[in-house]
Amino acid sequence: MAMADEEDVPLTDKDLETEESMWSLYQRWRAVYAPSRDLSDMESRFEVFKANARYISDFNKKKGMSYVLGLNKFSDLTYEEFAAKYTGGKVDASAFATATSSPDEELPVGVPPATWDWRLNGAVTDVKDQGQCGSCWVFSAVGAVEGINAIMTGNLLTLSEQQVLDCSNTGDCLKGGDPRAALQYIVKNGVTLDQCGKPPTPYYPGYEAKKLACRTVTGKPPIVKVDAVKPVANTEAALLLKVFQQPISVGIDASADLQHYKKGIFTGHCKTAPLNHGVVVVGYGVATTPDKTKYWILKNSWGKGWGEDGYIRMKRDVGTPGGLCGITTYATYVTKKCPCPANPPTIITSY
Repeated sequence: MAMADEEDVPLTDKDLETEESMWSLYQRWRAVYAPSRDLSDMESRFEVFKANARYISDFNKKKGMSYVLGLNKFSDLTYEEFAAKYTGGKVDASAFATATSSPDEELPVGVPPATWDWRLNGAVTDVKDQGQCGSCWVFSAVGAVEGINAIMTGNLLTLSEQQVLDCSNTGDCLKGGDPRAALQYIVKNGVTLDQCGKPPTPYYPGYEAKKLACRTVTGKPPIVKVDAVKPVANTEAALLLKVFQQPISVGIDASADLQHYKKGIFTGHCKTAPLNHGVVVVGYGVATTPDKTKYWILKNSWGKGWGEDGYIRMKRDVGTPGGLCGITTYATYVTKKCPCPANPPTIITSY
């Protein structure tokens, strides 16, 4: 999957030749990504944009890379600005570092397939956008709940991140938060439909990229309940078993290369700690290239204009503790018991 054409601003060597060509590129980028950006700091933004454009161009000229960088809505931000505004995961990975899963919590007898994608199996809502708010921890938590609820009920609902942000008292936009704490709030209180979900009512008011006072839900909502929050054992093998069972909330290190990621299997520079960003693992696969690189499929919350329509494929089975970018060190899932026989979504074969 590639970015939508209308959201793609190509970058060529010719764009980097002169100050005038760089300025022209910047104006094309602004028309797509930042038409309302404050003009008072355009000069300083342009300097950052130029540095990022050169970095992207130089990276893409490297031989043998499995992923590509590109211009996106973060291209006039320094890494420090980007991390402060668009990440927000605050987790204590050491708390789960030695976690193990009980046998009765593992999958039924059977071998997981070589590839699995919950997007093809009715358990993943549309990609969302957290905006300039460090609320990734909420999106990671709610995405995991949307997944297990769809699997257990056969009903894929778009749930409210704004409710969890407003009402959980576990984090905010400035300081971020812990996806596990958000999940624990949902266990205790449930979570209802987002205003953008279907059916349109009842719902909690739509996402605003800021923490507001906790509000009353319109009507009598079909509150989605889950039963418990549990860790996944800190290995890639254990994570694969759980991802085959349901979408999983994880923490990762969102590095500078992630800021500019466009497509391909990410193998790039990142740390295993500290973790600063929450996402949802919704599947795994194997590349069709000769090296048959194995990868995770991660749903992000930076909108469809980032990465592969809002997703990133990240290399798996890297052979180091914590996995790439620390993906296994804070993997968390929720359990849900259905009062009636489970009605799993219909499996489809294309995406």
